[in-house]
Amino acid sequence: MRKIIPLLVAGLVAPLLAPGTVHARPVPTGLSALTKNPIYTSGKLPVRSCPEYSVTIEDFLTAQNYLREGAECLDATWTSFFKKAKLPFRKPGMEFISKPTKTRACGNMDGFWGGAYCHDTQGLVVLVDGWMLEYEGTPFLFYVLAHEYGHHVQQRAGIIKAHYKLMPKSTKAAYKWHARLELQADCLSGAFLRSIWASTGRDSHDWQQLLTYIKEDMGDPTHGGGKSRAAWTDRGFKAGSPSVCNTYKAPASQVA
Repeated sequence: MRKIIPLLVAGLVAPLLAPGTVHARPVPTGLSALTKNPIYTSGKLPVRSCPEYSVTIEDFLTAQNYLREGAECLDATWTSFFKKAKLPFRKPGMEFISKPTKTRACGNMDGFWGGAYCHDTQGLVVLVDGWMLEYEGTPFLFYVLAHEYGHHVQQRAGIIKAHYKLMPKSTKAAYKWHARLELQADCLSGAFLRSIWASTGRDSHDWQQLLTYIKEDMGDPTHGGGKSRAAWTDRGFKAGSPSVCNTYKAPASQVA
């Protein structure tokens, strides 16, 4: 059975393969993959030009093009970073849809909204429909994409496999444990957005507006509270690096 990692509930196109990193080190396993991962010690993400194009949520074609442009930037940034970290990397599969439907990577997605990553197929989905309308004109759609891509980063770095292997059996403890994975994806999305922010033409007001949306609308038991999600997203943004995204060593108060 495929494990789906949702943004709010859930999220895909067939995997696009990229050449593996030459002389890559073995992907870490076990607790070390979570707490001592090479992505924490490989510096900042490369600054890249990624102009943000106009998008109309009600026009699926423009939204799809917007996401494709963003995906290209994500591919280039994380491919370069994994090469520096000496870890093998390939691009995720992606699918952008306008209504819940059956997807190649995640199967039947009826009833889902937002974005999802399915790690067994290494593919992600973003749903663009009416729920996004209130965020039009903000970088929220880019954040959704970057968050789901963050799960792919975790997959390629060995974090997701270790996360599920070490997940507690009780539901309450599992929710708290899973929030660490989701908050880390938020932090990774913030680090990426910082690396391309100067080229988007957006300012600090846009960033604070995004954090407000996350804080007010994005909290749930398996992902962490809205306040924590905004804090980890902002933490990654301020650093521009995965080095500050080690949620597995963070105190419980920071991942609630």
